[in-house]
Amino acid sequence: MNIMPMPPQLVVVATTIHKLSILLFGYFIPALSSVKAVVHKDSEAYHQWSTYWLILHLYITILSPILHLTLHPIFQILAILWLSLPQYQGASVVYERIVVPWWTNT
Repeated sequence: MNIMPMPPQLVVVATTIHKLSILLFGYFIPALSSVKAVVHKDSEAYHQWSTYWLILHLYITILSPILHLTLHPIFQILAILWLSLPQYQGASVVYERIVVPWWTNT
């Protein structure tokens, strides 16, 4: 079974789309939503975005470099969306099920 390699131009396009998606959905939209929560004094949204930033930076500073835990680009985008979208509140799930029990046990 022969698998044809991707053309270099397609690799560049896919990489660019991946990086822009991470910037947009991982940083830009959450940053704007965080500012909106602070300006409108929305404590529930403020808590959600604070939790999101905490989980994101725990992954970036601890899990990724120490455990070399990296995901395929598509799974990175899906993880960022799950963590950041208010419908799913993935950051709250990670915080309540992993961070809080770990912190209280140490």
